[in-house]
Amino acid sequence: MAPTKESVSTYQLRFEPSGREVSCKEGQTLLDAAIRAGLNIPYGCRHGNCSACKAKVLEGDYTSMDRVSEFALMGFERDQGYVLLCSTLPESDLVVEIEEEDEEPGVRLFTVYDFSAVVVENESMTQDIHRLRLRLEDPVDIPYAAGQFFEFDIPEIEDTRAYSVAAPHRPGEGLEFHVRRVPGGRGSGYMTALRPGDRVTGSGPYGKMQLRDRSKDLLFVAGGSGMAPIKSLLEELYSEPVDRQVWFFYGARTARDLYLVDQWRRWEEERAGFHFVPALSEPGPDEPWNGERGFIADVLARHFSRFDGMDAYLCGPPALIQTTLKVLYQGGLRSSNIYYDEF
Repeated sequence: MAPTKESVSTYQLRFEPSGREVSCKEGQTLLDAAIRAGLNIPYGCRHGNCSACKAKVLEGDYTSMDRVSEFALMGFERDQGYVLLCSTLPESDLVVEIEEEDEEPGVRLFTVYDFSAVVVENESMTQDIHRLRLRLEDPVDIPYAAGQFFEFDIPEIEDTRAYSVAAPHRPGEGLEFHVRRVPGGRGSGYMTALRPGDRVTGSGPYGKMQLRDRSKDLLFVAGGSGMAPIKSLLEELYSEPVDRQVWFFYGARTARDLYLVDQWRRWEEERAGFHFVPALSEPGPDEPWNGERGFIADVLARHFSRFDGMDAYLCGPPALIQTTLKVLYQGGLRSSNIYYDEF
């Protein structure tokens, strides 16, 4: 039986070497407690897959959640006291060793809110991607940066799933998400089955894949529902005059998997310096497709041999991210100029 609200314990976490202390409730992850307290802790997926929030517990008792990937945290690391903060629950006061990140110009830290919202629209964009629009009820507005994500409570599994916002923050306009329905996925199944009027709960915003305030040319690469954060970043970018070259490469399997193409084609006509390059990896024999063919990383390599003087933003499945990173590194782009989210 879950503890009652009155019986929930609160533990103290001390992070070394900074010495900063935060409170963490029973059932709350160490990462969530740190973020809500304003610590600039490194993190990525928040679900035990990426190892960005790896830390070492120096003192105290804890429980690791089952969702931790064996690739993100090896067995010998567990034996040495290493944990993923996103998937670790306290059982006592803890001392944790992890370096806080230095503040990076252009990256904003936002207050994390627990929220409730009402579904306004659930529209099919492709055969497996839905656009969800929500109206916030409590609170009625949440400030966030384009490129960030929110977590939603999934009642069936008593866990959360993360989805990136698909539009920049506009006070009073609610939230937009693109959700890909995964076969057998209980989280995406729940989200894509929502109807107007249904209520959802969650928390956010999270994430550091935000536009950096630099004057470099920009490269955006996405696949599938990875278009969502890229769309929000591009719309935020073009909320002001843009005097640089901007490329958006988008990969899909078939023409049925493409969406919002008309919007990006219109942008090419209306915005000088904006270029949209869609590509299909497996176009159907009956699909009239005259555009680029192949995996998006290969298409990118055909367009560019060098990426000097650019910033790159990538969103999509792990295979897309890894193959694109290889092309970018081979083309001379440094990791400090690359920002990405895998999902």
